Amino acid sequence: MKWASWTDFVLGLWLIVAPFALGYGSVGRGRGEDVLFGVLIAGFALWRSLINDDSPMVGVSWIVALAGLWVLFAPFALGYSAVGAAVTNDVIVGAIVFVLGVWQSLSHPHHEAHQAHTSITS
Repeated sequence: MKWASWTDFVLGLWLIVAPFALGYGSVGRGRGEDVLFGVLIAGFALWRSLINDDSPMVGVSWIVALAGLWVLFAPFALGYSAVGAAVTNDVIVGAIVFVLGVWQSLSHPHHEAHQAHTSITS
């Protein structure tokens, strides 16, 4: 499952450079949102990637998922939906980050139940 965290990490890095690479770096809200949430997504995804799988870090995965959801809707909420490259990029990247974050969040419920059972019986 590490691949999902690493994918989110790369997508976070992409968000940081996308405004400049795709030519919407002059759109203040779009640029600022992508850079800020790119750093947030990349940082939390990297943290999740480097932690042992014995600790699923469900909360961190939910933070990444919610950040992805925001990126998905940001062009419409912040008013830069007329910038085609920004909208296309944010919708695609945001959707992928959201889906991977939710998937990671929901993929370890048995682990938490096992941890609770282990600590009770110990």
